[in-house]
Amino acid sequence: MKKVKYRLIPYIWFVTIPLIVLLPSCKNKQMEKSDNALRETALKICQDNIILDSHIDWPYWVMENPEDISGQTMMGDFDLVRAREGGLNAAFTVAYINSADDMSAGRKMVDSVLSMTNYYLKTYPDKFAPARNPDDVIKNFEKNLLSLPVCLENGSPIGDDLGYLQYLKDQGIVYITLCHDRTNQISDSNFDQERKWNGLSPFGLEVIKEMNRLGLMIDISHSTDSTVYQALRYSRAPIAATHSSCRYFTPGFERNLPDTLIKAIAANNGVIMVNFGAMFIDSVCLKNTNDILDTLARKGLSYDTEEGMEIILEYAKTHRLVSDSKQLVDHIEHIIKVAGIDNVGLGSDFDGIGPSKPADLTDVSGYPVLVLELLKRGYTEEDIKKVLSENFLRVWNDVLKVADNMN
Repeated sequence: MKKVKYRLIPYIWFVTIPLIVLLPSCKNKQMEKSDNALRETALKICQDNIILDSHIDWPYWVMENPEDISGQTMMGDFDLVRAREGGLNAAFTVAYINSADDMSAGRKMVDSVLSMTNYYLKTYPDKFAPARNPDDVIKNFEKNLLSLPVCLENGSPIGDDLGYLQYLKDQGIVYITLCHDRTNQISDSNFDQERKWNGLSPFGLEVIKEMNRLGLMIDISHSTDSTVYQALRYSRAPIAATHSSCRYFTPGFERNLPDTLIKAIAANNGVIMVNFGAMFIDSVCLKNTNDILDTLARKGLSYDTEEGMEIILEYAKTHRLVSDSKQLVDHIEHIIKVAGIDNVGLGSDFDGIGPSKPADLTDVSGYPVLVLELLKRGYTEEDIKKVLSENFLRVWNDVLKVADNMN
């Protein structure tokens, strides 16, 4: 069963939607020279500094589409070759747990992802390295090794056993996304109409406390607003939204964060890592995607049927379904305006959003495109370094300091 996280644009659209190509026309030579200089600066920034992406679903993708990420792959959004091209140094490796899986199946998936990650760490020690803390990321960067810290998306495998959190910590898990697209035993989900707990469950409060003690970062992506407010209230450590964007641009889309919560997370010294998905970035893409999928559902069609594909292709001729890097940077800039430069980062959700990515930033080779846009808007290298990694590393360090103090 393929991973469907946000009623995603079907994978077949990857080959049907034309990319936005930015072609300069009638620019004077001075402007072209300026643009080229900025591109060179963007590339240098990406190669000279740590780039950290807090959410990449490559393990699930590779399980469904077996390829070797140590070289250039044919499909997917992530591999070592493209990571080095884009300057990526820390790829947070997601153990995604389908909400339909029971605790036992969830734990098997966790172990499968850990096993796959360990295979690459052991087989290619000259290319990949583990990272259990920010110092590891920095040391790996200095050795030209790609860090593969592991995280758990959906706390359902915890069951009612707080002791399992110690197991996860021992295995190198860095953060846990409390829930996914259904309410679970820990918290309510913003994709689920059932709000069983009105935020955190009583057990969820215990999970928050134990995660603080163990130094496990709390990720509130997928959580309801009430859950986020309660996590902020009860957590002694800063929290993160590892792959969420701004509701300001997508009114009514609860999966994104409102300004009030962006401010609250920042006030608690946390961080919001912007999701690259078109549905997160652009309200028109969100509406059009939902409309075409609803049309298919009413007709009883699947996107991977010939008739379903024909409907999608015809619809895509007149309806926008992909965003671009400028819109992505709009979200980054909005968080900066609302909360400050110290509270934003990158959580692409690559390999979890199918083709629903900025048309000019389609995989992990594309971070320089984003940096170029930030440069064009007047952000300095010091500002950009914070967005690329420093903000998340600071929060991660703070979480570990709280654990040290509690112990």
